[in-house]
Amino acid sequence: MKHHQWGRPVGKCKGCCLNRRTFCAAGVDPKTEWDRGRCRSLNDQDLLEAFRAAEPAQGAKAAKLVRRARAAQTRSEMHHNGLVFVPARKGGPAKAPRS
Repeated sequence: MKHHQWGRPVGKCKGCCLNRRTFCAAGVDPKTEWDRGRCRSLNDQDLLEAFRAAEPAQGAKAAKLVRRARAAQTRSEMHHNGLVFVPARKGGPAKAPRS
């Protein structure tokens, strides 16, 4: 099995904000860029912002936001008995929907 090293950051990429350990966020091959003398995308803030905008959110907070959105959608759907979800009040039992 052949191991592909294309796109993997090199030693000179150490301080770059686009270095993602296993690949370069700029989408270039760092080895060929540094062979030419200097990497054109080194610490490029515009490329970093574009990468972050395209990258899906990760972590516990992102998962919480996804769950919250899914729960809001579920609450707005019609139940099998024809009622819409009515949340319980803080001080007591749920208020019956008016007909």
